[in-house]
Amino acid sequence: MDWRRVLFGRPLKDREETGRKVIVWQGLAVLAPDALSSVAYGTQEILIVLYAAGAAALWYSLPISAVIVLLLAFLVYNYRQIITAYPNGGGAYVIGRDTIGPWTGVLAGTALLIDYTLTVAVSVTAGVAALVSAFPMLLPWTVPISVAFTLFIMIVNLRGVKESAQLFMGPTYLFIIMVLIMAVWGLIKPDALAKPYHAFIAPSPLAIVAPLLILRAFSSGSSALTGVEAISNGVPIFKDPAPRRARATLLLLGLFLGAMFLGTSLVAYRYGITPNNQVTVLQQIAAHLFGRGVFFYLLSFVTMAILAIAANTSFTGFPQLASIMARDQWMPRMFLSRGDRLVYQNGILVLGSFAILLIIVFHGSTDALIPLYAVGVYMSFTIAMASLVKKRWREPDAPNRTLTIVTGTLGALLTAAVVVIAIITKFTEGAWIVVVAIPLLILSFRATRRHYQMVADNLRLNDLTIKPVAKKLVVVVPLASINRMTMATISTALSMNPDELIALHISTSREREHIVMERWNRWNPDPRIKFVSIQSQYRSVLRPMVRYIDHLTNLFAPGRVLVVIPELVVGKPWQNLLHNHMAFALEAILVFRREVSVTVVPYHLPDKPDAGGEVKT
Repeated sequence: MDWRRVLFGRPLKDREETGRKVIVWQGLAVLAPDALSSVAYGTQEILIVLYAAGAAALWYSLPISAVIVLLLAFLVYNYRQIITAYPNGGGAYVIGRDTIGPWTGVLAGTALLIDYTLTVAVSVTAGVAALVSAFPMLLPWTVPISVAFTLFIMIVNLRGVKESAQLFMGPTYLFIIMVLIMAVWGLIKPDALAKPYHAFIAPSPLAIVAPLLILRAFSSGSSALTGVEAISNGVPIFKDPAPRRARATLLLLGLFLGAMFLGTSLVAYRYGITPNNQVTVLQQIAAHLFGRGVFFYLLSFVTMAILAIAANTSFTGFPQLASIMARDQWMPRMFLSRGDRLVYQNGILVLGSFAILLIIVFHGSTDALIPLYAVGVYMSFTIAMASLVKKRWREPDAPNRTLTIVTGTLGALLTAAVVVIAIITKFTEGAWIVVVAIPLLILSFRATRRHYQMVADNLRLNDLTIKPVAKKLVVVVPLASINRMTMATISTALSMNPDELIALHISTSREREHIVMERWNRWNPDPRIKFVSIQSQYRSVLRPMVRYIDHLTNLFAPGRVLVVIPELVVGKPWQNLLHNHMAFALEAILVFRREVSVTVVPYHLPDKPDAGGEVKT
């Protein structure tokens, strides 16, 4: 049984790709959990900041939530237009690249890649934290559980987008339904102890809050919008017409997220919910409306699930974005390749590995990871909307041009404000890591692109009148003993018609040297072959062999020396442990020498030796 087929499923053919794409409701389950899960902590983050100024200051959560929902409307409107303009995905990276310049696109792409990685770590640790709070005995296992859950989501995504959609649709839609029911019931339920609706209009005279505190609360609550951009990056995963389905998915996300977030903030204020270290704001609302019964515990479980599977958004968005940037040569080409299941498996593996590293380094602590969060995604929001404004400014005949310019400008100003406030208020708490990481990654992308351009310049053949010319080769065949593998390798070397053929033996003792030389003389395979034996004084085989080959390269013109290395290939994987694989070590050393060419001749070991002679290895 093939374990890879059991774990990841059967390999898929290219023609099956259409059947692997998703429709609107599946796309929402794949790309929206990150944004939807933020309802679990968005209002709470606002209340935590405002509560420092007293309970009366909690009224400001209402206008702050309203502004965040307005910003959400700006984002949805503008990103829907970006999807139409760039139906192959890429979002902020592509529009920034094409409108403002390549480096603007790289900045947006870098910020998003960092945010996707942090999303996985934050989401998984938040979900595990909820699990640990319910079962305290799991506290010592926080990091292993977080790593295991990350690996689980990674494997699900390696199986394919459709599989992850089918698996996560249940928790996603159950969370949406439960929060919306709770928000509607919380607003219409008759309750004499609840605040009257006229109290929503103006703050209490006692509510004196510094403007900086309000800005900080706005910045913290804005984390509710992280993940909105993922749909614009993941357009290619939708069935045709992909742009139309992606736009519909984004609109649904905006409606659900806006209603859930604003409804939660309104209900929390109506019932005077305050931040609590033991119970989340969402749980407090559920307990107040329905008691600590089935609804309360089901909501707690679903919230834990949606927080954890929010990482799935990144496992879809990161590989798509990385593949687009790799196509532009900013990232390694490994991100361009798709695996047996038609997903960008290298992007999934790299994202999972870095997220696991973050979980381990920060000991699975959500509080330690949160300060790093949201800076990157809001930077990409700013670039996307500013780029769209510039694009529409150049298109006088574009539909809804004025509306786009106004909403894009206001949205870019708001998101830029979030970036500045988050960096200032959370810099010492860990945001400095993102501030440092972004330019370092940009430098690495720049080096990657320059390398690819240098390779292309060196490999380019402009003059097609130049023809290949045969070289007179000096071929070296390393040999440990006289056996069938030696014979097969020398046969291959002779077929190259070399100018000179050297059989090179490194001996670690005089007795061994005498045995091999005597056997070679008896064998005498071909008069064109020169047998060279060198005795190693330090029991090393590789060092004197490489030294002799370097000596040959000094005697002959560059490129004339070719080393033909025999490599034993065994029948079963475990048998590799029984051999020293000197060929791999020698190839690893010589392949970086410009003057030497290297080729490996595999010798496949039969299960049983032929009757024609002895097999010695």
